[in-house]
Amino acid sequence: KDGFLLSAAFVQPTALAVDTFGSIFVGDGNSIRMISGEIFPIVSTVANGERGFTDGEIWRSRFNRPSGLAFDDAGNLLIADSDNRVIRRFSPERTGTDITPDQIAGFRDKPDEFRKLQPPRWPFDPPGAPREIAGTLGELRGEIKPGNNDIHFHNGLDIAGAYGETARFVRDEKVLRPIAAENFGTLRELIRLPTMGYIHIRLGRNSSGVPFNDPRFVFSKDSAGKIVDVRVPRGSAFKAGEPIGTLNAMNHVHLIAGRNGSEMNALDALTLPGLTDSRPPTIEKVMLFDENWRPVETLTKDSRIKLTGKTRIVVRAYDQADGNAERRRLGVYEVGYRIFHGDAPSRYNPKNGIKFGRMPTTNCIKLVYADGSKSGATGETIFNYIATNFVDGDSCQEGFLDSSELESGIYSLHIFVADYFGNITTKNVAFEVVK
Repeated sequence: KDGFLLSAAFVQPTALAVDTFGSIFVGDGNSIRMISGEIFPIVSTVANGERGFTDGEIWRSRFNRPSGLAFDDAGNLLIADSDNRVIRRFSPERTGTDITPDQIAGFRDKPDEFRKLQPPRWPFDPPGAPREIAGTLGELRGEIKPGNNDIHFHNGLDIAGAYGETARFVRDEKVLRPIAAENFGTLRELIRLPTMGYIHIRLGRNSSGVPFNDPRFVFSKDSAGKIVDVRVPRGSAFKAGEPIGTLNAMNHVHLIAGRNGSEMNALDALTLPGLTDSRPPTIEKVMLFDENWRPVETLTKDSRIKLTGKTRIVVRAYDQADGNAERRRLGVYEVGYRIFHGDAPSRYNPKNGIKFGRMPTTNCIKLVYADGSKSGATGETIFNYIATNFVDGDSCQEGFLDSSELESGIYSLHIFVADYFGNITTKNVAFEVVK
């Protein structure tokens, strides 16, 4: 919260630097903020508060956990942008160049390289025993309906366990965040390390809340001796297989692979011994809508769909892995379509498809899921994917099947959904273009 010093608020101030005018610059959460050197100091946010990686004017620049600030002799502010893994500069003159998407991609972990860095294991013992997959990256959490913005992408892999079971680190890592443990005592208690995160765990204690004999977990107590918080100091190192804590009532480890802001699909980034999936996804329904979301339907049971103008394709689908309970519905890895004219692919095939190789940005969620989609605490799982849109990591854009680009005639939509293991389900829908 900006404003006068007495009423301002900070998220997680980490780094400080003072300029020659007495203004204090603060690395706070994912933003750069300033406390003016006036008689009545004012706190203002000088960089966009949303996490990201964007150069340019200060007001639109985005950072990812800035953890160090310093001024050089020319008065430029240098920033250690930790989770973006670069040093950046605030300058009154444009002396550098904006980073390109290809350069940003070069700083990110690559799944094929990442999974080779350390031996594979599950987050439980025995390390090689397969567990049920209860959730995948990119799934909707919440419900898509008008006026509801309490929705988000699921950014990890849920691996089922038993209440109170000991969860374990899957990789060797060292804590680098000043505040790595968060949400103490809630169902979302977590620890975030540089390239892995673990959620839904009582950190450093058993199912009764009794601390492990591990000095890396530093507990705070109230005046009555009750534990009220836990801290894992920066620099604490953990080995794969060491205990993190015990599962809370969510009964699974939510495992995040990759750095904040560039999370990878954990199925791709990690090797989980013995995990198999021979079950193809299920397409429950294909729905067509016009540009204004009015349903496109056949006039009679035996008639063909006729398209004019721009059309949206919505695919209701879900996946299941080997060993999953029948009630368990997972999100799919990829959704898309192609247009055929007779037996040959049409030359008109607009850019489309949704893929969850990496975590999409938050602003993409309503480009992935159509109204009626829901999962998580809603008690029902429905994934309505908007196949005519394009979503892949940082990139997302609205798209349509534009029949004005097609000649009159009869065509076929070849719709497909796929899981990470290469199982594919297809459905063909015939339609006619009428001019």
